[in-house]
Amino acid sequence: MKAKDIVVNCANQLCGVMVMYLGWRGKIGLIMPGNGTNPECDFHRYAPEGVAVMTQRVLFERVDPAGLSEMGSRVDVAARLLATGSPDVIMFGCTSGSLIKGFGYDQELIRRIEDATGIRAMTTSSAVIQALKALGARRVVVSTPYIDEVNRIEQKFLEDNGFEVLKIKGLQNLDPNQMPHTPLSQMYHLTREVLSPGADTVFISCTGLGVAHGIRMMERDFGLPVVTSNQASLWGALRAVSVRDDVGLGKLFTL
Repeated sequence: MKAKDIVVNCANQLCGVMVMYLGWRGKIGLIMPGNGTNPECDFHRYAPEGVAVMTQRVLFERVDPAGLSEMGSRVDVAARLLATGSPDVIMFGCTSGSLIKGFGYDQELIRRIEDATGIRAMTTSSAVIQALKALGARRVVVSTPYIDEVNRIEQKFLEDNGFEVLKIKGLQNLDPNQMPHTPLSQMYHLTREVLSPGADTVFISCTGLGVAHGIRMMERDFGLPVVTSNQASLWGALRAVSVRDDVGLGKLFTL
């Protein structure tokens, strides 16, 4: 065996050992849209000690019902690839992509992933529903980067799951490549616009957004619990592997 091959072989073995070592409390498999970095960055940044995160991307071309549905059709293949790393739970980390076909679509995706891999699965939208219920939310306001057509579908999905949506507003982005470039300041001001009397919880939707680091600040400023897509996804995945650390992402992680 050539020296170069020996080095590569040793590196691959070391990587495998490190994943096992880092995942001694649990291993999370994350399927995410191929655009941007925020889901995996947030998962790696806030994952507690002993929790490993592995990612697999899927092609995502347009933030409309057709583009989101097409992305969903690619999840099975991504899950099978991710399953080779033996995660304890697989999370499809996309909000609108896991609810775009309405009530029950998140559960359909979960069944497909579990049938393809034999591994417990979740989606961002199912994690958001669990998070809102854990917080005792009933009347929510929602800010998103989406177009109105997608927002209407998301509003109905939330309402069909038992929540009253007082107001929802989006940035009208169709290009998924724009999501990672949306600054926290823009989503902060958009969220201020949807705040309504009687609201008990704020939901900032889209895993492509890099807003998790602003959750505690927004909870102080808005006076309400704040749920974001990546925060809820990580919370749900950690709870699925029985890890209950408070990683500093707002009220949700204190429950």
